[in-house]
Amino acid sequence: MSDVCNSPDLVAILLRVATALEAERDRLTDLDAAVGDGDLGVTMAIGCRAVRETLTSVAGSDVGAVLLRAGSAFGGAAASTMGVLIATALMRAGKAAQDLTELGTPDLARLARAALEGIQQRGKSRVGDKTVLDALAPAVTAMEEAAQAGLSLAEAAARAALAARAGAEATTGMRASAGRAGWLQERSVGHADPGAVTCALALEFLAREFAKGG
Repeated sequence: MSDVCNSPDLVAILLRVATALEAERDRLTDLDAAVGDGDLGVTMAIGCRAVRETLTSVAGSDVGAVLLRAGSAFGGAAASTMGVLIATALMRAGKAAQDLTELGTPDLARLARAALEGIQQRGKSRVGDKTVLDALAPAVTAMEEAAQAGLSLAEAAARAALAARAGAEATTGMRASAGRAGWLQERSVGHADPGAVTCALALEFLAREFAKGG
């Protein structure tokens, strides 16, 4: 891929990432059942399907409009805590990308930071609470460092994915203190946080798309 991603490229990438995440339904259900009510797989499948259906009609839109439409579709279809957080992340990124027709690595890092801040504000949680933030926060930092180093989109996405995976794996030894898993306290120890794993998967799929050219 070149060092920029335009709106049509982004639509194609998001469609494939949504398809890949939807295929993880059973895995995410099993992860969530260990520490919660087991509805994460259904939430992701419903939300990703709504995104795919919505993005077929956004040809010619700018990057911000694409992300705003995706976030609205996900949140409207998946009425759950995770659905709200994903919708918030996409819509905050979309607002930060208004009028952009293409993304470079610095833009991607800026949008990722906006998404992270949106989740922090909406979810009222912090890194270390055993939530999606434990994967997303290190990923955003890795992306920002890649941008500062002048790395390509593919390299930045790859580094973010690795950081997210390490962050998600680290949640296995944590005791949850936020969200539904927080109710279970000790039962959550020994299981990776489902939201963090979902984040890591999403970024891995995104990195794969950037690596192969969008």
